[in-house]
Amino acid sequence: MENSDKNRKGVRTRAKRNDNVEMDAIDKTCGSDTSGVSMAPTAHLSDKRQSHELEMCKLRVEMQKEKIDELTKERDYLKEQLASALKKDKGSSKAISLSSNSSNDSSVESSSDALSDTSTSSSEVNKKQKKVNRKVKEKKNVKKSKKMEMKSGQRAQTPQQVVARYKKILRHFSRGGTMSSALKHVGVDRNTIVANAPIAELYIAVPNKFKELVQNHRSRDKLSAFATQCAAEIHENQSIEETVSALKSSNKLLPIQRKGI
Repeated sequence: MENSDKNRKGVRTRAKRNDNVEMDAIDKTCGSDTSGVSMAPTAHLSDKRQSHELEMCKLRVEMQKEKIDELTKERDYLKEQLASALKKDKGSSKAISLSSNSSNDSSVESSSDALSDTSTSSSEVNKKQKKVNRKVKEKKNVKKSKKMEMKSGQRAQTPQQVVARYKKILRHFSRGGTMSSALKHVGVDRNTIVANAPIAELYIAVPNKFKELVQNHRSRDKLSAFATQCAAEIHENQSIEETVSALKSSNKLLPIQRKGI
């Protein structure tokens, strides 16, 4: 009898243990289900944030590629301008040298004529000398004007200079000119304007937003980075993007389309 009672107690003890194990398993399962539900929205937000960051990275990479192309073409353009200027300077120097020699020759001839022929007056010699000096001065003025033309096509250093240059092109384009003629008139290539266009577009479309961004722009920061920031501001804000599109349709902005946007 005692053995039978012990066996029954052992069975009941094992049954209780099994019940406890099953309850623990149920609690763990419920707990894991609850944590899965609470984690799902967080994972969704994380995926959405990563997707947004990936899009922004792609945009920055595209802008960097365009900037590289722009700098390469601008470098080639400046090389051509420098070579042309040096060639013209050499030609001007030779012309001035020839003019000086001819001036000396004419002075010598005039002096010889004055000595040999008393009918030649000193006033005629002075007139010839003044004529030569006037020609030399005109050549110098031409050279100076060419240097000023080259200076007008120099790179913009600040966002404000980018906006001023953009407005010059826009004025010429609005008068019925083409983009090519407007760019040639101002002395800048198309890639430069395309890369920096978001700065002027944001300035004209939403001046207040432009002021907020430009306050955080430091003089040592690159214009390409500021242009990328303006482009992102336009692209991420649908109302701003629609305003820019409307201004382009009404010729109040240049009809520039950028890749990847």
